[in-house]
Order: sequence, then structure tokens, then C-alpha cells
Amino acid sequence: MTISAKIGFRLRKSFVITILFMASLSAQNTIIVGTYTNSKDCNSGGIYVFDFDENTFDYNLKSNTENIINPSFVSLSPDKKHLFAVNENGDKSTVTAFRFEGSSGKLTRTDEKATKGEDPCFIITDKNNIIVANYSGGSINVFKRIDNSKMSEVIQNITFQGLGHHPERQEKSHIHQVQFSQNHQYVVATDLGLDKIYIFRYHASADQPLEKIGEFDTKKGSGPRHIAFNKKGNLLYLVQELSGDLSVLSFEDGKLKLLQEESLISRNVHFKFRAADVHLTDKEDFLYVTNRDDADDITTFKILENGLVEKVQQIKTTGRNPRNFAISPNNRLVLIANQDTNRINIFTRDAQSGKLTATHHFIPVCAPVNVIFYENGK
Repeated sequence: MTISAKIGFRLRKSFVITILFMASLSAQNTIIVGTYTNSKDCNSGGIYVFDFDENTFDYNLKSNTENIINPSFVSLSPDKKHLFAVNENGDKSTVTAFRFEGSSGKLTRTDEKATKGEDPCFIITDKNNIIVANYSGGSINVFKRIDNSKMSEVIQNITFQGLGHHPERQEKSHIHQVQFSQNHQYVVATDLGLDKIYIFRYHASADQPLEKIGEFDTKKGSGPRHIAFNKKGNLLYLVQELSGDLSVLSFEDGKLKLLQEESLISRNVHFKFRAADVHLTDKEDFLYVTNRDDADDITTFKILENGLVEKVQQIKTTGRNPRNFAISPNNRLVLIANQDTNRINIFTRDAQSGKLTATHHFIPVCAPVNVIFYENGK
């Protein structure tokens, strides 16, 4: 081998080693898990932070809170230096603020404020405000952020009244989720109890940040639960808990229009189900939806060029009561929080077909509800 050939070989070898090293580094992630602490089967301290390797599925507990009641859903601040959690606890419900150190995973509690409404079940934040959906209270609360790690008392409390179609699940308003629109000009909220989606114009710096400008009626008894916007912000994907449907809606100038509705129920038999969560891939070529109870499955939809969907797969989550789930930063994995099996199940994802495969690897956590990747901020 000539000198030039040897140099070329060494350079190529060095390049390959560098690429493999970078790939190894990129596989290291941090996941944050919100849980229920009132489980009868196990003990949870609240919020758990893990190191997680996307290549090997290895995990390591970095930190966890103690004596935090039912921090089921959490939200990272845009700068990822602060974490906010709902605390579902009936008329004693609160929101808790933490200072978060990404490198160590350390969570330091900095504040806690009472909600005006029972059982908060979702939370979002930006640099100005924290917005909370209160399920049992049928209300939306807004807290002002003060010096980043502190919160004001509730500065805006919006309550909803009415009676829905389902006698047991829709006896009153049940606000299930709040989400910012992609352009941050609107906040959209789902009301499982009254079969409605509310649209608010968002005034981030105002004393009353939410201005209700409209609402959209879903079909009776559908129970709108969770939504996901596409990146352009002109499409909204809605999962409906009680009817087991996925709906595609257009979103323009604060107005919604139904474009398509697909069932998550694949068999023409009677069985219990409760549709749960919905997320899109980064490339917006596929969408996933979880369904609980007798279903305990996750459905894959291909997103067509016009934004409509086509079902391509439905498989069991290999665990009971799949709640929230997260797609990994490299888009190769889906992590599903199976609350009643006390574990986060790991699935691989085929980039071309969108189909999932169970790895039978999992992260044991007591009553997990919400799992987010620190790297993605969600």
C-alpha cells in the first residue's frame, strides 16, 4: 500500500469512528415520567428522570421526587430549565414548579399553587404563563410565571357549564387538554364532557391571556380528549375517548372544520375501550393513537399528502391501560406508558411503513401516565 493510500485509509477509518461515536452520543437521551402516586399495587414518589439509550434500551434512574401527589402530566419550559406538573388531588389539587438541571436530572421544587378546579389533567407553559386543564372542575386556569421558577395565584379562571350525552361520563364539563396553536396565537381546549372544542385567542402578556372566540361541536357522545397540530398549524388531529374515533380537522383563522373521521375500533364486537393519546412523527408522515381497557392497543395511521389519514396497523401495547406515549428524538422508537402494568414499553418503529414492533424491553415505573423526552421538550 502506498503512503497516500495508507493516509486515505486512516482518514476513512477515523471518519467512520467519528460517525459511530457521534451516533453513540446522539443515542443518549433523558426521559421524564409523570405518575400516579395513589396506586394500590406499587409505590411512586412522583416524577422520575431517567438516562435512556435509544440503541441498547438501557436506562438509569437519575433522580426522582418524593411526596408529590399524582403529578400525572408535566410540561417543560421552552428553555428546558423549569418543569411544571399538575397534582390531581380533588379539591386539594395544585400545580407544582421545579427548577430542572438537564445534565444531572435534578429537580428542585420552587413553588406550588392551588388550582381553581378539581383534578388538573394537562398542563402547558411558555415564557409568560402556565395553562392548566381541570378535568373534574370543568375549567381552565392560567398562572403567570414570575422570575421563571415562581408562579402567581390563578390570574384567569374560565369555567364551563352544561350536560353531555353520556349519562355517566358526560354529567358536566370535563376539560381534558389545552394546547398552543403552532403560531402561538391561539389556545385550543377539549371538553370531553360537553363534546366541544374551545378556541381562545392568546394574549401572552395580558392580565387575562385567554379570549374565547369560538367553539366547535363534535358528534354527541364522542368525548374529545387529546389533539395534535401539524407543523403548519392548519390541521388538527383529535382523538375522541368515548366514541373511539380519530378526527382530522382544518384550522384556519381560529376556526375548525371536520375533514375526516376514522374509527379506532377494528372489530365489530362489544368491548370496553377509552381512546387516549395522539402524536405525529417529526416528518408528519405517520400518526399514532393509543386506546385503553379491553383494546389496550396502539394504531398507526399514514398521513396522506392532503393531510387525511389511512390506517396501516393496530397492535397490542403489551401492557394494560396505555396512556400518554412519546416518539424518540431519532424517530426509531415509541415509548408507551402502561399505567396498570407499571412499565413503559419500548417499541421499534419502521421509518418506511410506520409500523411498530414490540421489543419486549421496558422501563419499570409505578403507575406511569406521561412520558416526555427532554431533548424534544415534549
